[in-house]
Amino acid sequence: YQAKRTRNLQKLTSGRVNVLVATDVAARGIHVDDIDLVVQADAPDEYKTYLHRAGRTGRAGNAGRVVTLITRPRGRRMTELLNRAEIDAPFEEARLGDDLIEEIAGRMPSTSDLTA
Repeated sequence: YQAKRTRNLQKLTSGRVNVLVATDVAARGIHVDDIDLVVQADAPDEYKTYLHRAGRTGRAGNAGRVVTLITRPRGRRMTELLNRAEIDAPFEEARLGDDLIEEIAGRMPSTSDLTA
């Protein structure tokens, strides 16, 4: 697994790929420059894990964004996590196709944009 991880990180740092999907293992111990967006597929249970995940972006004084996708029932837990991490962040509700999603992630490709 380490060799595969190393190859994927090299692809990211060289610019051959611009998206990396990772587990919490990638939240610690790696450094990749110029990450401007981190999308978390769910809020972690520990605020320190959140900080490590979010810390992949906005390094060395650069701006970065962190988007954490949560369901409504997880909203209270997310508020508690942010409070423990001493982060003041807005909550914005969005659905697939909303302008907010396109603003964050860019235009979603249609099937005609995809090639085999």
